[in-house]
Amino acid sequence: MVLSCCAVGCKNRAGKGSVSFYLFPANQEQREKWIAAVKRDGWQPTLYTRLCSDHFAKGHRDSNPLSPDFVPSIFHHTPSHKRHQRHQAMETFEKRQMRKRKRRGAVFLQTVSTSQLNTAEECNTSNALAGGDAPPQHPYVDSITGQSYVIPIGVAAGRQAKGVGANPDAEVLCIKQVLSRQVRQRTKG
Repeated sequence: MVLSCCAVGCKNRAGKGSVSFYLFPANQEQREKWIAAVKRDGWQPTLYTRLCSDHFAKGHRDSNPLSPDFVPSIFHHTPSHKRHQRHQAMETFEKRQMRKRKRRGAVFLQTVSTSQLNTAEECNTSNALAGGDAPPQHPYVDSITGQSYVIPIGVAAGRQAKGVGANPDAEVLCIKQVLSRQVRQRTKG
């Protein structure tokens, strides 16, 4: 059986270049949107009906309902200015998704740095309990969350202060121990 595109005027068949073929979605709502986009009166797709990648702005379908490629939009019956609008909508969508990813990354980095601050604080506490000299500390209040932390000056100043963090190997070992303890607690819970 030769795969071919069901769109009116499209002559794409399997084996021609790098065209992909997609089954109509099983989700009824999305399926109806695809049928409406194809614009064939009184037509219903079968189990074997496919639509090619040329009918999507990015060249492939997208499962995100907010994406312009959730529904095919590039057809021979589509005026060129509408095609251009679809490509613009896709670019806007991708930029929006990139901003969201960057925000999530910033939140992740903020979470990681908070974890590192807490880890440094635990190490200082364990050093003090073990009779070691704890380095001088610097209070810090996060302007966004309002949370306060106590940061060893060696950590806050990047260990540029003289005499602070004199034994970096012990500090690294302590941080590793605290992190492994946190990982064990998370896997148990």
